[in-house]
Amino acid sequence: MTYVVLSVAVLALLAAATLPTLRRLPHRPLLLTALMLVALTAVFDPIIVAAGIVDYDEALISGARLAGAPVEDVAYALGTVMLVPTLWTLLTSRDAHHA
Repeated sequence: MTYVVLSVAVLALLAAATLPTLRRLPHRPLLLTALMLVALTAVFDPIIVAAGIVDYDEALISGARLAGAPVEDVAYALGTVMLVPTLWTLLTSRDAHHA
């Protein structure tokens, strides 16, 4: 399985699980967060790859690169933007009901 297929599959599952909650949240902060995380990914992932901390099997990546790192790495940032606000919302609303 390639990183692209895995990334798309995980993002699709995350989207299905998180969109009902994300739709109720303000969209602008989510968009700004996504932009910032993608920018940070574009800056730091190439450094991490160049330093040899992370390496990718060339046969499993798409070949498309963002500043030297596989473009698939952006999936982590996008997944974070979906998952963290959803968990925060669900867990804090549950705590409010128990208080």
